[in-house]
Amino acid sequence: MKRYWKILTVCLVTVIVLGTFYIQSSLASENIQIEFEKVSGDESLVEDLVLNANYVVGDIHQYLLISNGGTKNLMNRSVVQQLTGLYAETSTLELVEKYKQFMRGKSFLPSYFYEDEQVLVYVSIEGRGVNIAYSNAFFDIDILDKKTEESTPMKISLPKGEKYDWIDITDIQIVDRELKVIARGSGMGIGEDLIAYTIDLNSKKITSDKVVFSTPGVENGWSGMNIFNDYYSPEPQRYLLFKAEAYEHGQGEGEPKELVNDFMIYDIEKNKLVKSELPDDFAGDIANSTVLNSVAYVPVQSQHEVEVIQYDIEAQEWSTKQTFAIEQSKDAEHVPFVKLQDEKLYIVSSTDDGHKLLIGDINTGKTLYEGKLKVKNQKTAQNEYQLYVNEINIDR
Repeated sequence: MKRYWKILTVCLVTVIVLGTFYIQSSLASENIQIEFEKVSGDESLVEDLVLNANYVVGDIHQYLLISNGGTKNLMNRSVVQQLTGLYAETSTLELVEKYKQFMRGKSFLPSYFYEDEQVLVYVSIEGRGVNIAYSNAFFDIDILDKKTEESTPMKISLPKGEKYDWIDITDIQIVDRELKVIARGSGMGIGEDLIAYTIDLNSKKITSDKVVFSTPGVENGWSGMNIFNDYYSPEPQRYLLFKAEAYEHGQGEGEPKELVNDFMIYDIEKNKLVKSELPDDFAGDIANSTVLNSVAYVPVQSQHEVEVIQYDIEAQEWSTKQTFAIEQSKDAEHVPFVKLQDEKLYIVSSTDDGHKLLIGDINTGKTLYEGKLKVKNQKTAQNEYQLYVNEINIDR
C-alpha cells in the first residue's frame, strides 16, 4: 500500500508543477510588446540594445528580452528550458545562438566565458567531492577557434584545492598565449582569497597560482570581497575592481570593529594590485562601476541625478565628474536601473507617464538619447503593471 501512496504523491507533485507551468504559459501568451519610442537624440543608439526585464501584473511575472527588433517572452519556451533556467542570462543566450555545438553540456554562468575576435574560451571548476573540499577538483577548459571552428578541450588539476571549501571563478582572460583565471576562494579558519591562476596553453600546465589578496579570518563577523566588474560580459577586461571588507563583533552590544574596508584595483595583465582611497564625501554605489582603458567610472546616485566620477588608475587620482538628471515618479517602488557600458550611461526610470530610457556620454556629460518604453498589446484590465529592468546589453 505504501508503494501506491508514493506513486500517487509523485503524480500529484507532477500535476501541480506542470499545472503551474501551463497557467503561467497561458498568461504569457498575450504577447506583450515593449517598444523604444524616441523623444530626442540619436535613435541608432537603441538599434542593438537588449533589455532583460520582468513585466509584473499582480503576482504574475513575465520574463522579457526587449530589443529594437521586438520583444521575446522567455515564458514561451519548452518545459525543460523554463524549469532548468537554461537561458537565464542574455549574454549566454547570445553565445548559445551563435555557437550551439560548442555550448552543449556547459554551465551558462557568464563569468565562465571569455571572448575576443579569435577565440571563445570556457572554464569551470569541476570534481568537488562530498565533505572533502576541492582536493580532487580540476579546471574543465574548452577553447573554440572561431576561424577553424575547432575546439580544444583540456582538464588540469586545481592546485591547493584542499585549502578551500568554496571556489568561484570571477573572470578569465587570455594574455600572450597564457590563460588567466581569476577566482575567489574561502575555507575553514581563513577569510577570502583572490587567486590568479596562470595556465600555459602550449604545455597545458599551470605556471602560477598566486594569492593576490586575502581578507582576514574572523570568528564572529564577516570577511570577504565584492567584485564590481561587468559580470555579464565575456569580453576582455584588463582591470578588476573589488572592495575588501572584514568586520568583527565584540562580546557586548555596539558597532562591529572594522578590520578591512579597502577599494582595490587589480591589473590582470601586469599582475599588479593597487589600493585606492575613496573621496571623503563619497556616497556612491561602487557595484555599478566600470573600467575603460585605464579610467574607472563610478556612479553616485541620488534621488534626482546620477553623478559619474572618474578615477585615473595610472595617476591614482580622482578627477572629472559628469552629472545626469533623473526623471523619477515620487510613487516609484524601486530605484532607477543604472549601468555604465562602452563609455555610456544607461538609465531606466519609472515616471508618471510610464518608463523612460536615457543614454548619456560619461566623458562629456551630454545626453545622447531620451526615449520611452511603450507597452503594447496589454489587456484592458492590466493597466497596473511594473517593469523591472535587470540588465542591459549590446547585441554585437
